[in-house]
Amino acid sequence: MKQAMKTTRMITMGLFTLCTLGLSQATFAEVKTDNPIEFKFIGKIKNHPVFLLNLNNNEAEDFFIRIKDENADLLYYEKVKATYANFSRKYGLDIEEAELNAAEFAVTVEVTSAKTRKTQVYKISSHITRTENIIVAKL
Repeated sequence: MKQAMKTTRMITMGLFTLCTLGLSQATFAEVKTDNPIEFKFIGKIKNHPVFLLNLNNNEAEDFFIRIKDENADLLYYEKVKATYANFSRKYGLDIEEAELNAAEFAVTVEVTSAKTRKTQVYKISSHITRTENIIVAKL
């Protein structure tokens, strides 16, 4: 009797697992196309800020990358051919901590698609806040 219950239980669990896995939708990792250009701060290397540029496109495409200072003077220019779906490049700014924290500091990064001629502009600036927490606890 115990063997019959054990067998029935195993068959029930097997059928439940098969139905659960068989009826669920398969999801695959696809290239994000809702935001084809992503630019973000990833940290500091030797006290210099480092940024990451991700180009998420479905086909090979050329991009123009311009980095300008607060006076709109061109600091860096590059033409990139993104030949595969997820193209990433890291950019480091060779500036000191005092320059980065200055109120007038502003660097812009322009990424232009050669195909569509659309430009996305990112502004790099520093914002420092000082938070002080005072805690009162009963002893």
